[in-house]
Amino acid sequence: MGIFGSILGAGIGALFGGPLGAVLGGVIGHQVGDGSGRNPFGGSDSAQGQPYGQGGGYARRPTQGEHAAAEMQRAFAVALTSLAAKIAKADGQVTQEEIQTFDRFLREGLHLDAEERKLAARVFNSARDSKQPASAFANQIAMLFRRQPERLRDIVVLLLTLAYSDGTLHRREEDMIRDIARRFGLGEKGYQSCKAQFEATSHHNDYADPYAILEVSPTASDAEVKSAHRKLVREYHPDTLQSKGLPEEFMEFATEKMKAVNAAWARIKQERGL
Repeated sequence: MGIFGSILGAGIGALFGGPLGAVLGGVIGHQVGDGSGRNPFGGSDSAQGQPYGQGGGYARRPTQGEHAAAEMQRAFAVALTSLAAKIAKADGQVTQEEIQTFDRFLREGLHLDAEERKLAARVFNSARDSKQPASAFANQIAMLFRRQPERLRDIVVLLLTLAYSDGTLHRREEDMIRDIARRFGLGEKGYQSCKAQFEATSHHNDYADPYAILEVSPTASDAEVKSAHRKLVREYHPDTLQSKGLPEEFMEFATEKMKAVNAAWARIKQERGL
C-alpha cells in the first residue's frame, strides 16, 4: 500500500485539527461514501484502496518509533499536496492544465499508480476547495515539522518543482512559495537555498549557486563548507529520510537532491583547489 492509501487506512493521526485535518477528514468521508471508482483527475480506475486490517494474514504491530515515522510521512504527503493545490489556485482558479501538471508529477516524478493518484487527487481537490488560505496551511505545517527543518526545505523545493512543471515559474506562484518559506522560518537565505537546489535538480543547471545549495556563505572557511556538505549527506541518507518523515515515494527526489549537493561540493573543491 502506498502513502496515500495508508493515509485513508490510518486516519488523521498527527494531522488532527487545523486546515490539514479538515482536508483529510473530508477526503476520508468522501472515500467512505463514494464507490464509483472514478478518478478525480479524469478517466476511471476500478481498483479501490484496501484499508489496514484487511487482506488476511498476521501483521506485526509497529514499534512506537515506526508509528511516529509513518505518521510524519503521511503528514508530509498531505502537506505537500495541500500546498500544491493552493499554489495551483494562486491566480484565483485551478485550470485543467494545472491539474494535469500535478497528475503528471505524481505519475512521472513519484511513479504513483492510478489508484494512488486517485487518492492524492482527493486530497488535492479538498485543499483546493478549502476556504482556508495557503498561509493557514503553511503555519500548521511549520508546527508539525518544527523539529525537522530539512523536511520544510524539501517541501519548498518540491513546490518550486511543481510550479515550474508547465515550463514557467509564474510571479504569483513564486510569491506564494516565498511566503510559505517565510512562514516555515527559512528566511530569505533559506528560500534562496531551496531555489538553488530546485534549479540544480530540475534543470540540471551547472550555474546554480553551489554555496546556496550547501546553505553556506561564499566567505565560509573550507572547514565550514566541508561540515555543511557532510551534514547534508547525513540528512539525505535513506535510513535517515524514512525515519524523519520522507515517504518512500519521494526517494527519487532525495536522490536527485543528493546529486546536486555532491555536485556543488565538487565545484567548490575545484574552485578552491581542495
